[in-house]
Amino acid sequence: YDAQWGGHDEEAASERRRRLAPVADPLISSVLPLTGKVVVDLGMGTGTLAFRALELSSPDRMVGVDFSTAGLRVARSVSRHSRFRDMDIELVKGDLERLPLARRSADVIISQATVNLIPDKASVFNEIARVAKSGARVAISDAFRTTNASQEGAWEQCIGGAVTVSEFSTIALNAGLIILGQRDLTQIVRQLVSSKMWDWPEFLEFNMDYRVFTLMRS
Repeated sequence: YDAQWGGHDEEAASERRRRLAPVADPLISSVLPLTGKVVVDLGMGTGTLAFRALELSSPDRMVGVDFSTAGLRVARSVSRHSRFRDMDIELVKGDLERLPLARRSADVIISQATVNLIPDKASVFNEIARVAKSGARVAISDAFRTTNASQEGAWEQCIGGAVTVSEFSTIALNAGLIILGQRDLTQIVRQLVSSKMWDWPEFLEFNMDYRVFTLMRS
């Protein structure tokens, strides 16, 4: 992802945020309002989801976590834009299996097309449960396998690490998270990919589903 984000700049990041708003907005709407809350974006990248959330409902603080130096560099540039520079935004380099965040520090946790990149998903959900406050809302969207057969796709395209909806649900429940609901965005993502607004041909090639899960820390 350093290679992918290395060619991006603030303008490219803003355009990506605009194009993917039809996917980001349903996720964000499930955790609104954000006013007065500490929001953590897992797998921030260049900030597609985090900055869209800031546009829709300004939280008290936004914390973006990503392992990519190049992605965080672009996100830092975006954060200096006049629209965002007066907001409390912290960008943190780190792994999702070992979040560099304090226990019970997040009111809201969001993540878009990222969890499938992590081989040890149980550790990710255990970390979410650790840093989330009691009653915290969690919204995660990603691609899902439609069969139990493993996929041969590349991990960096959120395909090789895809799980089924059932597997995802089991991992989340085992971490102590309550599933409040899910929303199927498959057709929206298919349209974005087909119209070249999302460079993700593997999504169509492997006949993936795309859903938003809304969860809560008990």
